Amino acid sequence: MLVFVAGGTGFIGPHLLKGFKEAGYQVKALVRRPEKAERIPPGVEPVFGNPLLPGPWQEICARADVVVNLVGANIFARWTTAYKKLIRETRLEATRNLVFCLKEGSVLLNASAVGFYGADRGEEEITEESRPGKDFLAQVCQAWEAEALAAQKKGARVCLMRFGIVLGRDGGALAKMLLPFRLGLGGPIGSGKQWFPWIHIKDLVMAALFLTRQKELAGPFNFVAPGVVRNRDFVKILARVLRRPAVFPVPTFVLRLLFGELAHLLTGGVKARPKRLLEAGFSFAFPELEAALRDLLKKKRT
Repeated sequence: MLVFVAGGTGFIGPHLLKGFKEAGYQVKALVRRPEKAERIPPGVEPVFGNPLLPGPWQEICARADVVVNLVGANIFARWTTAYKKLIRETRLEATRNLVFCLKEGSVLLNASAVGFYGADRGEEEITEESRPGKDFLAQVCQAWEAEALAAQKKGARVCLMRFGIVLGRDGGALAKMLLPFRLGLGGPIGSGKQWFPWIHIKDLVMAALFLTRQKELAGPFNFVAPGVVRNRDFVKILARVLRRPAVFPVPTFVLRLLFGELAHLLTGGVKARPKRLLEAGFSFAFPELEAALRDLLKKKRT
């Protein structure tokens, strides 16, 4: 089976490429800039092209049995009006161009986020059946998913991967936290009471493979670990694993000065549960946070 991955040179992409390759699939990765090709794991074939524009790359994509869409501008930047447009348009345009390629019987694994439900839902238990939110990121996720679901009209099976905060040593939120925590400058964000839905990168890869193989599964899936925690508890556990103090909270007003509207996302959170993955029989290797962090932060053997 041929797997075609778009957006495969960021943080999550190389892990998925490696996972599909090791599982025995033929894997090709769409690469926009040649210098990014070095991030592709051995054995994965680069296909050069721009997912935001139609092009010859679509002929290769059209032969794929599985298409994975991870394309989208990084949301962790200051949300100016122009950048908010970029966040939205990169996701929608790339998805339209990928859906155009799909054939009957193919599978689309499309990225999304638990931001679909809104930045802050308090103590509400969030499952895939929960209503969508109304803020900017929620609206982007809804539009993004709608573009992906258009592939159903072509006879494709569509799985929507609503990612929580993905934990990995080589990128994402955890990598950014390590230096201040190791310097003893870590602490909760704002009040720290907000929920922190997370997933180990290894479980993300295994869940994507699981959805690929389970032909009866389609629709939205929360890619979050069962053991959701509050931000303050995440901070305490990370500090314990690193054996460092965590006594310097980041005030909300500082976040607003640095990130503008994005601060609302950082100080909010949803108590998301992986209901549909669990019901389908998926088993998490890292359902609880401390074991996940100890695995990610253990010393590599030389």
